[in-house]
Amino acid sequence: MSFELVYSIIVPTVTLAALLYAGIEDILHREVRREIVWVLMVIIGLVMDTLYVINAEDQNNALLLILITVVLGFLIGFILFYLGVWGGADTKALWALSILTPVNPLTTNLVNINLPDLLIINIIDSMVFSLLLNAGLIAIFYPLILMVVNAISASKESLFNEVRGTASQKIRCFFFGYKKPVSKINEKKLHFDFLEEFTDKEFSGNFEGNFEGRLDGKFLGIFDGELIGEFTGKVIGVIQLADTENFEKLTLENAITKAERLTKALELRKDDDDDETVTALLMKYRGTFEETEEVALEPNEYLINIDGRYTHPIKGCFIGTLEGIFEGQLSGKMIGKLAGDFEGQSSKGKMNGNTTKNSQDWQLKIRMGLDEDDVMEQRQLRTLWQLRKQHKKSVWVTPGIPFVSLMFLGYIQYLLYGNIALLLFNL
Repeated sequence: MSFELVYSIIVPTVTLAALLYAGIEDILHREVRREIVWVLMVIIGLVMDTLYVINAEDQNNALLLILITVVLGFLIGFILFYLGVWGGADTKALWALSILTPVNPLTTNLVNINLPDLLIINIIDSMVFSLLLNAGLIAIFYPLILMVVNAISASKESLFNEVRGTASQKIRCFFFGYKKPVSKINEKKLHFDFLEEFTDKEFSGNFEGNFEGRLDGKFLGIFDGELIGEFTGKVIGVIQLADTENFEKLTLENAITKAERLTKALELRKDDDDDETVTALLMKYRGTFEETEEVALEPNEYLINIDGRYTHPIKGCFIGTLEGIFEGQLSGKMIGKLAGDFEGQSSKGKMNGNTTKNSQDWQLKIRMGLDEDDVMEQRQLRTLWQLRKQHKKSVWVTPGIPFVSLMFLGYIQYLLYGNIALLLFNL
């Protein structure tokens, strides 16, 4: 059995099996949960690529063909991810494909490999461009399907009667989203992103007393007291166990400024410091930027710089930023800015300050780029909580384009026809 025959069987079989599995995962779970599939594709690809070059009559051209495809795959995959066109799984899929199947395994002639005289034609005819163009042609039908669904819904009721937004936002929702009943949303299966957000309440001033319930948003300032419960999100700041702030002498502006300076200082990395312009505050915390739960600085001081779930009580005087969801009890004094939403009760409390937004409503929110999975999940849970709290009946969502699934269909076309664009224009 010749190597050409072995190559034409193993490569497309492994590629189609891997893309089929990953495509199903992408549709059902909006992510490829077992990333071992990309590792296996790369390992098998490296072995087959090596044998491909060894068995080629013109090894230099064979190696050049593989290198062109791999470089294009990695560059295009990174650029599309950086621009927010697709997610991490789509990028890894393209990278793995560029290594596993750099040439069409059904039409490759290992005995006589000829490179086109025009490099541009060779690049366009590469596996990467062919796959993306083929998948892109299929993707054209995706917004058409959503448009038909929305057109049918519009004939029954107004599409945007519960939400405000610009004309461009509404057009994008019409082509890339659909309305979903809130009652049918399962918080354990949020395989989509919300295209609506509830405008935040914004409060600046001071609070003294206790509160039990749920807070969702961002606090910037100084808090002296105790938080007991579960916090999910970002906590960046310092807890002082002694010599706490004298709230009677603090002004709102000073508290916010101090918290902002400390937050920015702790977000920096020591390798990025400028010794000539670094502040004394940053110098104090230099070298303690480890992203762990708690790092002891002095006997009466703790640095907190976490991003995730935090269940330890926060006691003392906290200076910095808390952003996320807190559920539990808090008691003490705080001064600063609070933006977000909350529900609960306070048996003893007093607020002095002002609210910058008295009216709240739902507005369209089209995001540019993609968030990390934990950030996206946190935002989705927050929106779902607000939807249920406000008793909203339906909400605009987008399922996202299943690029991995489209790659599977585009690869089948690539095996059968090569690059459809070149075929259509007879290039």
